[in-house]
Amino acid sequence: SVSLLLPEDAILVDESATAGFDMYAQTAGARRHDYIYAVPGAAIGNGLPVALGAAIACPQRKVVALQADGSGMYTNQALWSIAREKCDIAIVILKNDEYAILNVELARVREGETTPRMQSMLDIDKPSIDWVSLARGMGVPAVAVTSAEDFHSEFRKALARKGPRLIEATMAQDLQPYVDLVMQMRQAK
Repeated sequence: SVSLLLPEDAILVDESATAGFDMYAQTAGARRHDYIYAVPGAAIGNGLPVALGAAIACPQRKVVALQADGSGMYTNQALWSIAREKCDIAIVILKNDEYAILNVELARVREGETTPRMQSMLDIDKPSIDWVSLARGMGVPAVAVTSAEDFHSEFRKALARKGPRLIEATMAQDLQPYVDLVMQMRQAK
């Protein structure tokens, strides 16, 4: 849906982390746009502030922010500034209820199996973060979706409207291929 619906001259800010490792390649056939990868080095939490900056710098252009839920919690206060400045941003929260990128990093640096306690520190589902309430509480209209069809419909609406809108897209994710790749790379050293 992102590649198919992305408007001409949009700015795509990508901090989708593990949920969108191949987003750059997936949008190669989209209409002409600028792509900003919002993960400098290994720091997380830059997606929302980068989208805010892009929208302020280029107010005539639609900004699309793809934001992993865990990383988004580092700077969720940017939602208030996005609302205050009436930024034209379609924010997509990719909700898997975990710090998935940190699970991959843990596999990279840890010898042996993780303990249940370690694993619990990387889950953000107890309680699950309600991004719709969080966004609305900061003045950003928001909706939650749980299917690809609903996402497509809501993403189309968000792109058609001026101003900020957040879509919380619940998704399942299998991290094992990423963990396996990291482990293979580590063993190759």
